[in-house]
Amino acid sequence: MASHPVLVERDAWRAWALRLLLALGLLAVLHVTPVWVPVQRLEYDLLSSLTAPVRPDAGVLVVGLDEPSLAALNLAPPLPRRLHAQLVDALSAAGTAALGIDMLFGTPQSAADDAALAQALKGRMPVVLASAEVTVQSSQVAQYRQTVPTVFPDARHGNVALDVDDDGVLRRAPAQDDALWRVLAQSGGRAFTPPPAGALLRYYAPEVPLPYAHYTQALDPVAMLPPGALQGRLVLLGQHTPVDSVDQFATPLRELGGGPQSGVFLHATALINGLAGDWIVPAHPAGPALQAVLAVGMAAGLTRRWAGWRAVWISLLLALLALGGGLWAYLTGVWWSTLPTLAGLALHLNVGAADSYWRERRRREQLRNDFARYVPPAVVDALAASGAESALRGERRVLTLLFSDLAGFTSASEHLPPEAVAQALNAYFSRMTRTVHRHGGTLDKFIGDAVMAFWNAPLPDPAHAEHALACAQAMQAEMVALRTEWAGTPFGKVQLRIGLHTGEAAVGHLGSHERFTYTAVGDAVNTAARLEGANKVFGTGILLSAATRNALSADSAEHAHLLWLDAVVLAGRSAGIDVYTLCDDPALVAISRALHDHLQAGEWALALQCCADWQAHARSMAPQWLAHADQMHSRVQALAHANAVSAARAPGVLTPFSARALDKS
Repeated sequence: MASHPVLVERDAWRAWALRLLLALGLLAVLHVTPVWVPVQRLEYDLLSSLTAPVRPDAGVLVVGLDEPSLAALNLAPPLPRRLHAQLVDALSAAGTAALGIDMLFGTPQSAADDAALAQALKGRMPVVLASAEVTVQSSQVAQYRQTVPTVFPDARHGNVALDVDDDGVLRRAPAQDDALWRVLAQSGGRAFTPPPAGALLRYYAPEVPLPYAHYTQALDPVAMLPPGALQGRLVLLGQHTPVDSVDQFATPLRELGGGPQSGVFLHATALINGLAGDWIVPAHPAGPALQAVLAVGMAAGLTRRWAGWRAVWISLLLALLALGGGLWAYLTGVWWSTLPTLAGLALHLNVGAADSYWRERRRREQLRNDFARYVPPAVVDALAASGAESALRGERRVLTLLFSDLAGFTSASEHLPPEAVAQALNAYFSRMTRTVHRHGGTLDKFIGDAVMAFWNAPLPDPAHAEHALACAQAMQAEMVALRTEWAGTPFGKVQLRIGLHTGEAAVGHLGSHERFTYTAVGDAVNTAARLEGANKVFGTGILLSAATRNALSADSAEHAHLLWLDAVVLAGRSAGIDVYTLCDDPALVAISRALHDHLQAGEWALALQCCADWQAHARSMAPQWLAHADQMHSRVQALAHANAVSAARAPGVLTPFSARALDKS
């Protein structure tokens, strides 16, 4: 007996050691997988976005060649260089300390334009022109880089190359000795801090914009800018046309909705980083790795005897400490990744939970073997597999939903005793249940004399729309047989109305711990129910939405039997949907499709012709659709007339075909 505690203690230490070694081993494997770098970049991007400080006033201003300026000048890039010369002279006269131009002048313009800019570059204000290397493809050499020559070789030049990561995001600082921002700072006589090796850009809060002027404002700063707006500033000129996506770069700020930034703003950010000493320096990789080892070791030591919730709280506390430390380091200018620590703690927690799960599973298997002596094995399996939480859990899934209702059943029930009504309902529900199950559907519930069913849950069904539509037709066939049985009774004339809709819904065991049911909820469910009631408006037995029609496979034969009826706004909805019904008249189906296409295209004359064809065909072949055809003809005729009047008064202003609202039924 005395040795038992020793064995338990030894087993606890063994479990602790296995958890620790396995968690650290998995962390090492995870570090070399392709997913590690993207997740680490995401961590940096989120931290950069969430901690973006207010931009310091470093005396930097951006002049943007933007859409408003191009519109005001009535020109398109590249602009005549005489305008750039005017801008250089205007900035110099306004007291600008130095100008950096983020534009490549690689090809000559007219002699007069080039001469004007060359003369302006010789002024008292230092001007730095952009230089860059481009990748060149050749049949002799697979790839090489070539410096773009400039037509102004005597001017100062700064490299505008930006080191973009392979995911298209700019994180690293432009660290070249001849980087545009560095040459501009030197030319303007401003002291700056060079970026350390591997330095990253610190992005500033976009809510506080960088001082900015339109190109046209810089052409005449005396009249269009506040006094002293350019005095002593370092100015960067570049193209800023986000609409055309020219010279646009993704930044870490995209994680919180920030759009791409023009290259000139990124050079300005680098310039401000250098002037303010705001660079972000990555920590040595050994630091975060050692922190992860210590954190996992501490978590393992504090949970040597495993307790799930205790392990969760300890892991959460250590993770929060790591996050706080990483945040503090970032604010002081050091990028200290907490991903190794967070991943290590998560792996340790999962390894411990998995070990606990397998221990619990072995106990449950033993319970299964013992409990099977008293109840059937199938019941034991169901009890072991179920649980309150899993029973209440749901999922989102695209379903095809069916609602059916007996029109006239309630009024007919008033003339019969409750027993007869119950007997009729039982016969009806029995037939409908068998039909739904025969077509692979899930019978959700009975609501009075209504039936709700859906397809594609709980088991996936790629052809859920086809099966639901086939079920609706089979249900109508069953109603024919039921009306024959009910002949001579008040139920002999009841009609079945069915609505079908396909859409996303939440489906699962929903309810309370005491009572729950497998059901679907959501807007798609309400739409299917409204479509069932809309049958009353059209006099149809089956009404389906365009979503269900579109969910049918392309080669489904049912496409040739779907008659477009109208676009309607169902009760409780704001947007209209197209509705269809089954029809065995191919000519009428073709007319309805053509009418739909012409209405969508605003081809009123052709649409009126389709309405006339529908009316003529209905008079001779399908009188049940004549009233609908007359109503549609009146609507289209009124709309065509309204558009003709609008076109005469205001050409180009047309009223499109709109869905008609249906009252709740």
